[in-house]
Parts: sequence; structure tokens; C-alpha cells
Amino acid sequence: MEEKVTTKPNENSQNKKERNSFADYKAEFKKIIWPDRKEVGQKTVTVIVTALIVGAMIFCMDTVFSFGYNAIIGLIG
Repeated sequence: MEEKVTTKPNENSQNKKERNSFADYKAEFKKIIWPDRKEVGQKTVTVIVTALIVGAMIFCMDTVFSFGYNAIIGLIG
């Protein structure tokens, strides 16, 4: 008598889905274009300069608003 070894259809299809998704991840990872050292340096400088400019703008706005707020409070009090 021969016995058939059966696996659950869900387990088999689940394993195939996992293998396919890992293959998809691997294929997508190969498509990534990594920047070279020069490009990373340029973008780093751009981010630092932009952060300094935004910080200076916020400082100026805060100073002006504080002066205006103190002037209004000085007129009331």
C-alpha cells in the first residue's frame, strides 16, 4: 500500500509567496543607484546651509515678534 504525503495547500502557497517576495526585494535592491562620495558631500553641504538659513530666519522672526510683543505689553502696562 502506498501512502500519499500531502501538504496543506496554504503552507505550500505561503512558502511560494515568501520566496517570491524575497526575490522581489532582491530585484528591487539591485535597482538602487547609490550616490558617489562627491554627491553625498554636496548634498550634506546643501542640507547644512539650508538648516542655517532657516534657523537664521526663525531667529529673526522670533526677535521681531518678541520686540513687538514687549512693545504692546509696555503700552498696556
